Amino acid sequence: MSETFDIEARYLFAQRSYVELARTLSTDDWSTSMPCTPEWTVRDALSHVAGIPDDALAGRMDGAPGEAWTAAQIERNRSLPADELLDRWDAQTPEFARVIQQMGQWRPPFDCHTHEHDIRQALGRPGDQRSPIIEALALDLVELADCPVSLTVELSDGRTVRSGPTESAPVVTLSGISAFDAFRSRPGRRSRDQVRGWDWTGNDEDIDAVVDRWFIFGPATTSIIE
Repeated sequence: MSETFDIEARYLFAQRSYVELARTLSTDDWSTSMPCTPEWTVRDALSHVAGIPDDALAGRMDGAPGEAWTAAQIERNRSLPADELLDRWDAQTPEFARVIQQMGQWRPPFDCHTHEHDIRQALGRPGDQRSPIIEALALDLVELADCPVSLTVELSDGRTVRSGPTESAPVVTLSGISAFDAFRSRPGRRSRDQVRGWDWTGNDEDIDAVVDRWFIFGPATTSIIE
């Protein structure tokens, strides 16, 4: 992860952006299911992201960041009114942001911002697709990809990053994707067909090998349009 990524500042930004959206939601909005995380409603996503600092500051980290740990957050926070949960999250955020800065743990701002855009996609309320977090993390997420061959990704804004074995010439090139598509696709917010349909150059076998390992959490089962 880039040393210039200010974790504390980015988490404060991500949390504030999420809460500003959340405080505008209706009862129907909260009960909406999310195509990006099909087993969750919008309210479940809040229970998760607000549950992370609550768990961390209380020392409930056994199993983190696994599915059982996440499921416990959703269950524990299910009956708490959304406004109260948001207020608790606001109160805990400054301390939590300082802690993750000290630990060098960049995932919480990434996770928080990812779930905000999950909500926006589910509700048809697009947000800022060039936010500071998206712009900062897009290249890092591609560079961290577990590529079996040498990969060069050329973003639509002109930035370029290499991933995979770097001792040889690029074997596969991906051209013209936005920072937002990089940010959203790596944690599985695009289907395999969507990613395979991008502008790839190289042998089909090598391209397929890269696409197979592109997704951190597995591809979406349906196309995600944002």
